[in-house]
Amino acid sequence: MILRNLWRRATRSMLTILGIAVGVATVVALGAMANGIATNYGNVLGLSNDLLVTQANTYDVIYSSLDETIGDRMLAIPDVANVDPGVFTWISFTETPYFLVYGYPVGSVAMEHYRVVEGKPITGSGQIVLGRRGADALKRGVDDTIRLNGQPFRIVGIYETGQGMEESGGVVTLTDAQTISQKERKVSLFQVGLRPGANIDAVIARIEGLDKEITATTASGYGASQQWTSSLQGLAWGISFIAILIGGLGMMSAMVMSVLERTREIGTLRAVGWTRGRVLRMILGEAVALSLVGGVFGVVLGIWLAWLAGQAPGVGAFLEGSLNPGIIVQGMVTALGLGIVGGIYPAWTAANLQPVEALRYEGGGATQSTGVLARIGNQSFRNLWRRRNRTLLSAAGIGIGVGTLVMLGGLVEGMIGTLNGLAGGGGAGNITVMQRDVADMSLSSLDERTVRAIQGMPEVKSASPFMLGVLSTPEMPIFIIAGLDPGSAAMRHYKLVEGRYFERPNEIVLGKVAAETYKVGVGDTLTVNDNRYKVVGITETGISYEDSGSMLALREAQRLMGRPRNVTFIFVDIKDAGTTNAVVDAINRRFPDARASVSSEFAQSSNDMQQTIGMANAVRMLALIVGGIVVANTMIMSIFERTREIGTLRALGWRRSRILGQILLESLFLCLVAAVLGSIIGVAVLTWSTMIPGVGGFITASWNPEIFASAFLTAAVLGLLGGLYPAWRATRLEPAEALRYE
Repeated sequence: MILRNLWRRATRSMLTILGIAVGVATVVALGAMANGIATNYGNVLGLSNDLLVTQANTYDVIYSSLDETIGDRMLAIPDVANVDPGVFTWISFTETPYFLVYGYPVGSVAMEHYRVVEGKPITGSGQIVLGRRGADALKRGVDDTIRLNGQPFRIVGIYETGQGMEESGGVVTLTDAQTISQKERKVSLFQVGLRPGANIDAVIARIEGLDKEITATTASGYGASQQWTSSLQGLAWGISFIAILIGGLGMMSAMVMSVLERTREIGTLRAVGWTRGRVLRMILGEAVALSLVGGVFGVVLGIWLAWLAGQAPGVGAFLEGSLNPGIIVQGMVTALGLGIVGGIYPAWTAANLQPVEALRYEGGGATQSTGVLARIGNQSFRNLWRRRNRTLLSAAGIGIGVGTLVMLGGLVEGMIGTLNGLAGGGGAGNITVMQRDVADMSLSSLDERTVRAIQGMPEVKSASPFMLGVLSTPEMPIFIIAGLDPGSAAMRHYKLVEGRYFERPNEIVLGKVAAETYKVGVGDTLTVNDNRYKVVGITETGISYEDSGSMLALREAQRLMGRPRNVTFIFVDIKDAGTTNAVVDAINRRFPDARASVSSEFAQSSNDMQQTIGMANAVRMLALIVGGIVVANTMIMSIFERTREIGTLRALGWRRSRILGQILLESLFLCLVAAVLGSIIGVAVLTWSTMIPGVGGFITASWNPEIFASAFLTAAVLGLLGGLYPAWRATRLEPAEALRYE
């Protein structure tokens, strides 16, 4: 009977299944991609030796920076056979935003990991071997030339390793990689090979005893940082939860309408002796059956989407999914949960229908409405209010999608404002300079001699060097270190609320949020990477990254981060605002490795923000798809429910175009109600997120009229697209057949 009941309304059932399938597919696809990224990135270094040595407490190995002389000291340890220093970074191309660059000594064990299948291995400076996927993305081959940060390299070979991310980059000599990444006499890591029979634990202890700033791990035990992996998985679940919630509310709406539509049928069953429990099991069984079918389709769709993402040119290797039975089980459990949660209220409602009242039910949506909303607006608006439960459930489902768009818009706008403020848009500079083509702004590295050269330009009032570092501590997984010159113009940007600015290398100034998190104040001592600093000041700028971070003297920050004579950004104050664009052009021409931009536009033009906006657009599309299914499902159920009413209107002379317009208008009103609810939800949730301890410090909410206009426009498009087929179907109803509809 359960299957027959579902088949009686095949269109409604298929739309409900589709809504659930999209939610489950999102869980499977994003879960597989997050799992794949974490796994692939954990193996991206191509470790061919026994041990990996990196800088301690760095958020990720890409931020690690060690003095290359440590390698000679490790080589003197008994049982160490070889030490291969390496540099690991990435840069950005139009064709592939994350191009990995590996640098190792020619002929080293680490270099031999990259198996050349075309051409020949590297023999000297100015040469590069490309990974197969990197070569395909850039459309380059052997003997072609490629530029990395303005420096030309001749492609001498193509390598394959069987690992997608490794093959999405290129290998150069260690010296060339140090030049590309601005790591003079510095390396990212050391690969250490041991002699047969060596005591690994003893060697690790000896290595870590050489310097308090290094950490060693076995090559087989290395993986992506726990915080990084957790962030990926949290993002995947966050996006999946949106689709799940919309699909669950769509399921509940469908089952509520099923109960209302079959009120007389359920009354008859109750009258002939069906118990409440039997009715409840029937309705709940229908919901679970729909969910399980949707779950199967969703798992298949999710696997296909994960595979499709892995084929994307340029970024496919980073999105390549990694499936395991746990992800598929998660998808099916999600589907089952949707069925139970979405069906339990409608089942309870059906089980509690009184037989006499149910048998008197006439259907057709003729419920008498009361209240102000029942007497205002046009017929389409009043039709929605006649089924207020359905309307509110559907509006809530669509509203979650719209709210997501508002949250993403507010988050992106907040990030842009935050980063522009960090770069000096709030007063530290008129122009921001960073390394050109860097994939992540935190990896920007400029020779500090560039600061002096820019300072010497006649239009420039001041040039302030700025070092940005990221450390990981138990209290703050992402702890930002800002290095500035004492007395520089950029210091004015940081507003003191207590104490003073630093004057010595052993002094630190904390943002207000960081001071509260570490529970320290002026005069206390804070230990960072085994270095003790006296807290001399507390600042508050209103910019989350700064209030959750700290400031050190530039030289000390460079020492702590292992990047001497390098800076991340240069904030430039100019004498005459009218010459801003001319100065930007002059800097870009004079320094080919640097990219200058007006500070107020700095974040918008960065590769980081472009990728974030791309992700936001992908979520927008997901919300449109799932929301559109909910709208179409709701409106089709409305047509079924009001078949006799529509037949009566047609018999009274209503034209098909008038019926079409009324149904489309109802769909549009439904989505606009959802837009209002979604906007409230989006603002409330993101505002609440900024108050979460430890996380809220890195979230800034900011809205503008364009965000809400975009949300309402999206809702309007949903209303028109989702209502088009149901409206067309309503116009196809013949009056005589519609009036006989039971």
